Amino acid sequence: MKKVKIIDYINKVAPFDKRVSGDNIGELIKGKDNIRRVMICLDISKEAIAFASSSKVDLIVTHHPVIYNPLFRIDDDVILAAIRNKIGIISAHTNYDAARLNDVLAEKCEVSVIGNIFLEDGIYLGRIGNTAKISFYDYLDKIKTNLKVDTVKITGKIPHDVEKVAIGTGSSSSFIEEIKYLDVDVFITGEIKYDNLKSLAFEKPAVIELGHYESEECFIDDLSNLLSKRFPKLDVITYKKRISIYI
Repeated sequence: MKKVKIIDYINKVAPFDKRVSGDNIGELIKGKDNIRRVMICLDISKEAIAFASSSKVDLIVTHHPVIYNPLFRIDDDVILAAIRNKIGIISAHTNYDAARLNDVLAEKCEVSVIGNIFLEDGIYLGRIGNTAKISFYDYLDKIKTNLKVDTVKITGKIPHDVEKVAIGTGSSSSFIEEIKYLDVDVFITGEIKYDNLKSLAFEKPAVIELGHYESEECFIDDLSNLLSKRFPKLDVITYKKRISIYI
């Protein structure tokens, strides 16, 4: 299959021009033009490249860009490994956050989306919605089960019940002032920097931090399913590797 067809489809699902300024997305390492096997992952690492190489992958689609800052020389082991193995890399980051990922996380948290929040550079990077009324701790157990996480971090005033929920995948530190005034019971995100988070201590809403990776891991299955349905003859595999261990 021609790589351009895959790129065009991803662009249709999550337009590359709908991104936060400075986000380096799209085709970052060229690789081959004819693709038989694609791997979907969240991050690029030496281990991910090794797995892709041993699995005879032609193209990797990752959420976080493998190249973010300008390169003045190529001395990064991960980039060099991809080039040596002739593996192309595409990134779908804030464009995918805006187009799909927040909605996917909301669905996993059993939230019916009613609106968008966190407007930046013309795109919305968060969602707000409702869930069936449930006690806070029962709701916490439910999302931990749905997202397969054992532990989460909670900051703020814990409500007795949960009905109104806001969602923001990945890091929500830059939206701290908006979070303070959200009319919701809980705000679910990946992470917030401590200096930002401490202003929410003992205040509403309660903030549930899943972990950055854990809040965005659903990208992998979502895009894998989309590509498999759109291109039935394309071999699509996934690579998942959580980097934190909670004890």
